[in-house]
Amino acid sequence: MSQPGISAPPPSALVRPPSLRERAGAQLARLRPTVPQLVDAGFAVALVVIALVGFRTTFFGLGWLWVGLGGLLIGLLVSHVGAAFRAFGVVTLLAVAVSYLLLAGPIAVREDLIAGFLPSGSTFGTLVHMAVPGWKELLTALPPVDSEGPYMALPFLFGLVGAALTFGVARRWPGAVLALVAPVALLVASILLGTPTPAAMLVQGAVFALVAIGWTALRSNRNRPALQNGAGRTTRALTTAALLALATVGGFFVGPMLPGADHSRTVFRSSLTPPFDVSQYASPLAGFRQYTEPNGAKQFDKTLLTVKGLPANVPLRFAALDSYDGFVWGAGNFANLGDGPVPEGTSFRKVGTHIGAEGPGQEVTATVSVPAGGYRDVWLPTFGTVTGVDFGGARRDQLSDDLRFNIDTNTGVLPVRLDAGDQYTVSAYVQTPPKDLPKTADVADGSTVDVSALTFLDDKVTPWTDRVDGQWEKVAAVAKALQDGAYTDGGTPGDYQNVFLPGHSLLRMSQFMKSTQLAGNDEQYAAAYALVANRLGVPARVVLGAIPEAGGVVKGKDVRAWVEVKLADDSWMPILATQFVPERNKKPQQLIRKSEEKKTGAQVPPPAANNPPSVLQGPDQAQNATQLRNPPKDDNPLNPDNWPDWLRWLIFYVLIPLAVLLLVYAAIRGAKWLRRRRRRTTGETAARVTGGWREIIDTARDLRMPLPAKGTRLEQAHALELHVDGPPPVKPSVVVDGALMGAPMSSAHFPPSPATVTPSPDKGKVSTRPLALVPVAAAANGHVFDVDEPSPEDVAAFWADVDTARRRLRSGQSFWQRLRADVSLRTFRDHLPTGSGLGPASRRTSRGQGRSEPNRRRGRTTKAGIGTVAPGNTRASLRVPGRTSRPKAGTAGKKGDA
Repeated sequence: MSQPGISAPPPSALVRPPSLRERAGAQLARLRPTVPQLVDAGFAVALVVIALVGFRTTFFGLGWLWVGLGGLLIGLLVSHVGAAFRAFGVVTLLAVAVSYLLLAGPIAVREDLIAGFLPSGSTFGTLVHMAVPGWKELLTALPPVDSEGPYMALPFLFGLVGAALTFGVARRWPGAVLALVAPVALLVASILLGTPTPAAMLVQGAVFALVAIGWTALRSNRNRPALQNGAGRTTRALTTAALLALATVGGFFVGPMLPGADHSRTVFRSSLTPPFDVSQYASPLAGFRQYTEPNGAKQFDKTLLTVKGLPANVPLRFAALDSYDGFVWGAGNFANLGDGPVPEGTSFRKVGTHIGAEGPGQEVTATVSVPAGGYRDVWLPTFGTVTGVDFGGARRDQLSDDLRFNIDTNTGVLPVRLDAGDQYTVSAYVQTPPKDLPKTADVADGSTVDVSALTFLDDKVTPWTDRVDGQWEKVAAVAKALQDGAYTDGGTPGDYQNVFLPGHSLLRMSQFMKSTQLAGNDEQYAAAYALVANRLGVPARVVLGAIPEAGGVVKGKDVRAWVEVKLADDSWMPILATQFVPERNKKPQQLIRKSEEKKTGAQVPPPAANNPPSVLQGPDQAQNATQLRNPPKDDNPLNPDNWPDWLRWLIFYVLIPLAVLLLVYAAIRGAKWLRRRRRRTTGETAARVTGGWREIIDTARDLRMPLPAKGTRLEQAHALELHVDGPPPVKPSVVVDGALMGAPMSSAHFPPSPATVTPSPDKGKVSTRPLALVPVAAAANGHVFDVDEPSPEDVAAFWADVDTARRRLRSGQSFWQRLRADVSLRTFRDHLPTGSGLGPASRRTSRGQGRSEPNRRRGRTTKAGIGTVAPGNTRASLRVPGRTSRPKAGTAGKKGDA
């Protein structure tokens, strides 16, 4: 309260609290980067962009680059804000995850958005799926992948996380080399996730090394003074430049010539086996008779497809069949390049609208449509060397996601099957096959099948080829000999042609080749011709397709089977059905007897040991495809494999880590609660008072408040009040604003606040400090150094003051500062040897050392606190006024108190 005769200070002497604008401006000022921070940001951008360049051969176009740069800038912003406000690293990572979920949809994926810019539930599901198994799908997809759709979330995530880690580490740790851990890891990841073709060897090699070394030198120079007042800077710079130039020249020109230098490129894509199994689908050649005239399917005159834009006489390919297991010609999971029965080509992989392939001929774009009741199969009709497939219609997205394509065989598979109304556009390089076989051709050596089981062919092939020389000439001679046979589709029911069964297994091929007159349709002739070519040492495969009629209409009668042989330049030359299959009107002779068929059929070579992929042989006209037996379905809801991808991601990557963090948080809080409880309840009453003050100091240390080294309790209390409340107000001068001190002024201008008025140990004056920690320190000194033990009531009252002081210390801090204090372990780490851990404080007071010799302990350093000594004061000199339980009064706060 104001004393009479002393005027209150004028309003101009009062400290005005900052306004909302000033507080906002102060917070925004923390976001203003310094010059070193801008330099670090520039180097971080350069290194992350160089790492992003590794996706150049993975994606088509430059859309991936702009998306990655967008993620990079957002990652820089998130890490800068987190570092500026000193947020926990886990908080920054959570901000990165939130940024990915909220911004990757409208920036990168751009699908299933609400109002064109708000992510929907489907968008979140796509982003979560791409962040977890999406990398594996990218590795199994056929590059280059389109720079649009769900895959664009991956370069965005790469740039976002890369920039946040690189710049965040550079902001939080001054180490020069530590900042390079993240960009180097990104560079390695971009290479391993890329393709065998280097994206930019010079940029990702030399340029990355130069930028990384330059950044390291710059950050090292910040922490080291210049030699000789700056005279050594130029020398170090020139030396660094010379070493970098020498390393670059040596790495590019000398390195490749060193012993052991391996020019191959190791990437995940080369060693990862795609999960798609094409052998589960029936061979289309086995069902060839469904397109013939006397078949019950009635596909002969039915329109299957319509093609617009395809040049005349260019064949439409359904599937290239390069694998023969003794039962059927089928498409293998890996393309057989003619180097033996073990396939070494590419597999069926997911593709986008663009396919990285080149071939001879002109580039053609044609549109294929499926009419009602038309073609319906898993094999996608294409032509030539395919460079792109773009679906249209209502099922566009479904068909695009479902397509798997093999670039070595130019064969596509659609598990959902084409249906009426589907439409797609194919871009490809095409050549019109010649009508007649060339007289010469440079064919390759090898085979696509195991020829050891094809010896039964020699009885017919040897007479056909013994008068010609050269591999191609023999293949052409076989084609001419096959045309001397007869054509039959099995005839109508009851017809004599019923004895000619479908199929092309080793049994059927033996019957076909050993009969008096060759008789069959495209299935038997194409299968036999491909086997004979491989027996002659020329790689060959069977192709099922169609030759569109004028106007682009494809009917069942246009479906044919032909053979492709491999040339020495690794290309495949088609031999159309018209060049080795007899005319359809050339029927087999009726004189062929069933006994002869049985005789020739009895000589059956042992079939191959391989299991049939998916087709059983049978006497019916259209062979039926067998379905692979599905494993029993697991409906256990506790099995994570039965959960959707978003739920697994949420549980394993969000909830479980969050639960672990909460458990750690609860464990630390529990340990501190246990320590506080033991300090309050264990040991003598004076030891409990000491533990109470220790609790206040530990709270301040967890909050990272400054404390004097080896200070007394009163010094520590003064320091904390100065830190929390600021310096005390300056005493007014004699003349303030022209008014003399002592002029009458109403005391109503400065009413004392009951919440801030606390007793002071200094001559009974009133303290207006909100924290009011000095009286608590004085009370602790009085209890500890008094001759008598404090009563339990005194201890309870003191601990009530301790709890109030702790709440006041924490109330002025932000939520994140309080959270950081909750998980801080510095008070356990720094003072465990002194007994301030979980154990009681019974040995940290002057009384705790033994009460038999109290005078010898007086004046000696004790463990009551940091720098605490026990002076020779009496109990009366340490009593605080206002304490009813201990009425004696005196002065406190002497130099020797603790």
